[in-house]
Formats: sequence, C-alpha cells, structure tokens
Amino acid sequence: MRRLYLIFILPLIANNLLFATAGKELTVEEIFASGKFRGKYLNSPRWLPDSKAFAFLKRDEGSKYTSIYKHDVKTGEESKWIDGAKLIDPAVGDTLRFSDYWISPSGQKILFKTDARRVWRHFDDAKYFVFDIQSQNMTAVRDGNERIRHVKLSPDETLAGYVFGNNIYVKNLKTGKIIQLTGDGSDTILNGLADWVYEEEFGQADRWRWSPDGKKIAFCRSDQKDVPFFSWMEYDGKYGGVRSVRYPKAGQKNSVVTVGVYHLNSGKTVWMELGSETDQYIPRIQWAPDGETLIIWRMNRLQNKLELLRADVTSGDSKTFLTETDSCWVDVVDHLIFLDDGYSFLWTSEQDGYRHIYYYDLDGKLIKQLTHGKWEVGQVYGVDETNGWVYFSGNRGNMRERHLFRVNLQGKTLKKLTVEPGSHSADFAPDFSVFIHTYSNIFISPQTVLARAGGYTMRRLVKNEIEALKEYDLAYPEFISFTTSDGVKLSAKIIKPVDFDPAKKYPVLIYGYSGPASQLVHNSWGRTTSNLWYTLLTQKGYVIFTVDQRGTGGRGKAFKNLAYGDIGKYMIKDHIEAVKYLSSLPYVDSQRIGIWGWSGGGYLTLMAMTKASDYFKAGIAVAPVSDFRLYDSIWSERYMGLPQDNKAGYDSTSALTYTDRYIGGLLVVHGLSDDNVHAQNTMQFIEKLQAAAKPFQIMVYPGKNHSMLGGSSVYLHLYKTITEFILKNL
Repeated sequence: MRRLYLIFILPLIANNLLFATAGKELTVEEIFASGKFRGKYLNSPRWLPDSKAFAFLKRDEGSKYTSIYKHDVKTGEESKWIDGAKLIDPAVGDTLRFSDYWISPSGQKILFKTDARRVWRHFDDAKYFVFDIQSQNMTAVRDGNERIRHVKLSPDETLAGYVFGNNIYVKNLKTGKIIQLTGDGSDTILNGLADWVYEEEFGQADRWRWSPDGKKIAFCRSDQKDVPFFSWMEYDGKYGGVRSVRYPKAGQKNSVVTVGVYHLNSGKTVWMELGSETDQYIPRIQWAPDGETLIIWRMNRLQNKLELLRADVTSGDSKTFLTETDSCWVDVVDHLIFLDDGYSFLWTSEQDGYRHIYYYDLDGKLIKQLTHGKWEVGQVYGVDETNGWVYFSGNRGNMRERHLFRVNLQGKTLKKLTVEPGSHSADFAPDFSVFIHTYSNIFISPQTVLARAGGYTMRRLVKNEIEALKEYDLAYPEFISFTTSDGVKLSAKIIKPVDFDPAKKYPVLIYGYSGPASQLVHNSWGRTTSNLWYTLLTQKGYVIFTVDQRGTGGRGKAFKNLAYGDIGKYMIKDHIEAVKYLSSLPYVDSQRIGIWGWSGGGYLTLMAMTKASDYFKAGIAVAPVSDFRLYDSIWSERYMGLPQDNKAGYDSTSALTYTDRYIGGLLVVHGLSDDNVHAQNTMQFIEKLQAAAKPFQIMVYPGKNHSMLGGSSVYLHLYKTITEFILKNL
C-alpha cells in the first residue's frame, strides 16, 4: 500500500513544490471573483444497493443538463445511467432540473429534488419527484407548485412521506391517494421538522422516521408557542419589511417536544412516555430493528445528562437503558449503530476521558469497550458483521490528523488503513467491501480514490490539481507547539512569506475561531480561497498565526471542559500567551500584532480588542457574538449553564463588559439578515463605543445571513474591505 501511495502522491507533491517558483502575486479579485481556482470533485456519489457500482452527477459535454452516471467498481468503467435530458416534469412537460437525488434501497427508484428554496441556514423546501427506472415513469410527490420538506420513501418503496404546512403526509405512489397523519400543524406546532434552534445546534432539521416494516411513522412534535420572536428589517423594495423567527436566547423558554408514533393500519397516534419534565431536549429518535421499539434520546436542559429510552410503540411505555453524564456537558453525536441481532449496538462515549467506541446490549449492559487510549474516535462509518470489522476515523498517533481505522468486535486487531499524512474520510459501500476515500493535507488539495476495505487503493477517481495555482508563489503552514507560562503545551500553525527573511521584522495576523470543542490546527487543505488569501497577505509581508487554546477539541474531554462556565477565560488567556510567544521570536514586530475571526472568531476578536487591548493593534470581527445572553439557548447553555445560575460567568465572558478598555483599531462586519448571530450583537457593542466617543469602523451587508451568502460579489467586497483595513491599520 505504501508503494502505491508513493506512486500516486509524489507527482502531486512535486507539482505543489513547483508553485513556489512561479513568482506571480495574487489579487483579491482573482481569489474571490475569477473562479479560476475551483477544484474538481466527485459530485454527489451514491452507492448502489449491490455495492458493485456507485452513482454520481456529471454535466453532459456540450449540454446544459446533468445526468447520473455509474462507476463500475470492478472495471472502473463509467457510463451514463440516467439521462438528465430525458427526465421530464409531468406537470409542465419540461426537463426536470434537479439539485439532489437519492437511490431507493432496491435501486429501482430515484427520488429527485428540484426548485429548492432556502428557508433558514441548513435546510430548504422544494419540489420532489419519484422516478421509476424500469417503467420510466416520473411521479410528483405533491402535485402543483407547492414545495414540501423531508421527503422519504417507505422501505417497500410504495409510499412517500413528507412534511407540508408543518404536518406529515403520506402519498401512495401507485394510486396517488394522500393521507394526512397530523392535523394540528401551525406557526406554533411543528410536526416532523425541527424548530430553528434544534436545526442549528443539534444538526437535525428532519424529525420523522419510517419504521423498518413501513407500517408506522415516528415523529417529533414541537410546540413553540412560548418561544419569543426575534425580528429584523429587510431593506428591499420601497417600504422594506420585517422578518421574524422564534429564537430562544439563553435562559428563555424552548419548544416543548413530544414524540408520537402513527400506525398506518389503524390511523391512530400513540404518544411515547417522556417523563413529567417538559423543559428538556429530545435531540434524536431512532427505530430499533424490530420495528416495535423506538429509541429516544432525552437530555436535560443543562445538557450534562443524556439518557437513551427504549419505548414500546404500541403502549407508549418507555424505560431508560443507558445514561451518560458529565460535570460540564455531554455532546450529541450520531453514533448509535445496531447490529444484525437487533439487540446489541455500538455507541461512542467520552466516559473514560476520550471519545471511544463501546459495544452494548439493549438492557444497557456493556459487552466490550472496543477502542482505548489518549486519542479520539471521530466518525463511525458502520459495521461489516460478515467479516467482523468496525470502521471509523480517529486521531490516534497525531491529534492534528484524521485517519481511517478498523477494529474487530472483540476490541482487538486495531488497524490503521491510511498512511498518507493528513485528514481522511470515507464513504463505504453497503457491504463494506470498498469505499470512496477522500483525503488532503496542507500541501495537497482534496484527492479522491477508490479503495478496498483493507486500505488498498484501487484507482484514482478525481485528479484535483488546480492548474491555476502553478502561476503563483504559495505559502504553506508550519505546525509548531509552544508552552504557556503556566506549563500547558498548545498546538499552533504559522504561515511565513515565501521569501521569508529571518533578519526582518514582520507584522502578524492571528486567525481564530476558538469555540469549545473546535479545532483549527489540523493537517488538511481547508478552503482554497482562504489558503490563497493568506498567501496574498504573506506576499504583502504579513505572518499568519493560529492556535488551539484550552477548551478546544482533539485532546480529550478534560481539555475541552476548561471552556465551561466562562468561554472567554482561556480563549483570551491563551491568545495573550500566543502574543507573548510571537513577541519572543526575533522576526516578529511585537507592536504590530492583529487578530481576526468570523462568528465565534468574531467574538474572540471583540474580546481581544477590549479585554486584551494592550496586546493587539488591530482586529476584524465578522458576525460576532458580543454577549452570550444574546445567543441561542442550546449553544450558550451547553458551555455556560443558565444565565440566572451563572451571572458572573456570563458577565465575565461578555465583550460588552470590557468596552471601556477598547483603544481603537477595530473593524466590525455583520450581515443584517443574520438569523444565527443577530446584528443586535454588533449594534449593542458599537453603541457602547459610540457612547464613549471611541473610534471604530463598521461594514454592514443588507439582506445577508451569517455566511454572507449572496454571490461572489459579496465575498469580493468583504475581503477587499478586510484586506484594505489590514494594510492600513496593521
């Protein structure tokens, strides 16, 4: 395997090393508006049920249509499977322009998504069609121009369930008959879909599930009538308008969630027993393989206790069979994987201080801990029971990297499947015989190959060499570590100019996000535009620096827990330590150290420019939180507790507390339609600066959300603004 890897990868390294010989300087326009640095990637791969091929999307040459192609695992042959030009919307007789697709378990039907419209940050509503490959028939899941959400085919593929108007419906694909399962959906009652905060912080918008036998549907019902609205202005048109979302800020009321199971045969809903407490979270529901048992994840408001309930879907009775607790918080991860016996399952937990894989039965009895050690399991991809392997990713051996591993169900014979330095991910075939392997590192943009389950590379799938990069001098990060004044070793990376001269003095721009459990110092390519922008700054004579402070991820639960109760404590302490370390380097101009970040990194910047203003000359805060009492309940309380219980912590971690220490040199940027971190945060912060007659700069983007989505022109303007500010003030 190592020999094959060298044959494959050395030309790429050689090409990248050539980049530093070209000499052309970058511009902001080239990076964010030219499109010349777009990489190649495998578009939307989906495994076929027999594991003999996978499907992917490809624009037909000389055509405006996208078709579905198949890649044969054995031969490597690629062929057109579904001709996009021949997919017809039956209602209008025109070609279906789809944006996503799903292959049914039998491989005989395809669900297409089209005409999508973004609702909030992470999901949209759209029109959906079911295509029968054998008959070539296209069926609309819901007729007319109405958009729907969270469409799923039943296990036998005869029914399609979906959410419309906050109610759940099921359509018979043979007869066209539609039945409505819930009837109380409204602006305050959400059936089968998440409210804003669940979607954002628990990472799940879709809240209903078919039973394995297709005879029942489990769903969450959210009553958000007591959740306060947050509203903001939209400025388009003559009079503009107001947009609102029910948004629970820290300490405010959340939705009350209940769980029901609708029985299609009887037409009745049975409600599951969740206990007497209603101020709690139900982050997940999942069917057990028997189709008669529903697993419900129940978490208390403080998020330091997670229980798994086993509910009888006929009676609604439930019983707790597994409990996770922590002195600070318990993370919610999607790692509950049932084995074929239907009674035992895999679960990941940080109970020994690091996230590892555990093997349990449904009585909560531990059968075996499968992985051990001072390293963390990342993603669990699944179980090949035929051969007895569990496949997963982890940072064993190097906390800055993510590799692929497998271990047997006895917890022995742990094998590392990847040797290339960097970050690796996998998409396994249903039978776990092969996987689509994507990896990158700081020198190599993401590459995709097809590999055998044991790690042997079969063939390259995507050659992602960005030719335009060869025209420029690129600067690459170096990984370093430094020790704080109180003896803690921190991981960091630094980017120096290509023509670095150790005899010169360089200004430094620190980039940070630094939220609890996050990790910025890792061996991966990241975003090409970000890499190029940092190279542009090094070409202007700047050094770029990033540190993972205490409270970040990759180093175990105790290290993460240092963030609890006062997010800003070690965030600022360790960035001051970083400034002291940088100032000790002979090539750093200690009077010209700046900082920037987005979202949590924007918060870091506000804190640096106020609480630690003596150490930073300039800062750029994009979409910053200024006070976590203004942010949402789930995120803020997970790491800070309730405001009424931790007033001192919320005061200490608020940038509003330290505005009297602000000296100058700050640019604040915010999208005025940010539904995540409201522009209110920026407005309250700058109001305090204005009241004290302190200078600052601000840039706002009307109609733009937390990610500033709105085309390349927005990013071009944003990064030109930031770049000019840096050149002038640092």
